[in-house]
Amino acid sequence: MLLPALLSATLTLFPSPQGRGHGHGNPHANPSNGHFVPPGLAKKGGLPPGLAKKFGRRVPERPYIAIDPRYQDRAWFLIDGHWELRKGFTASVQAEVRDALRLPLAPPPVPLPHVGIDLHVVLFN
Repeated sequence: MLLPALLSATLTLFPSPQGRGHGHGNPHANPSNGHFVPPGLAKKGGLPPGLAKKFGRRVPERPYIAIDPRYQDRAWFLIDGHWELRKGFTASVQAEVRDALRLPLAPPPVPLPHVGIDLHVVLFN
């Protein structure tokens, strides 16, 4: 009987660490909706890094991207006045494409490529 009482007293002296609940104390959790925001994009806005790399060495001052809503693994990038298709996106870049589809439409400065569907054009500031 002494052993269980001693064990109980010892455990109360050394409390076990408590786990952090979802969104509590997480510096990258968005308090308004509870969704996780990747550390590189937290509250910054603008062009996501994965999509920025798809422009090549130089990101234009006004980066336009046209997305076919049927596919998240590709997008059209306005480079030097013409649209260039980039394909084979990784999972993280596909997530950036899905997020870009939620942004408001922007009128393209040059005619869009004809792909048989309305492209979702986004201008990143």
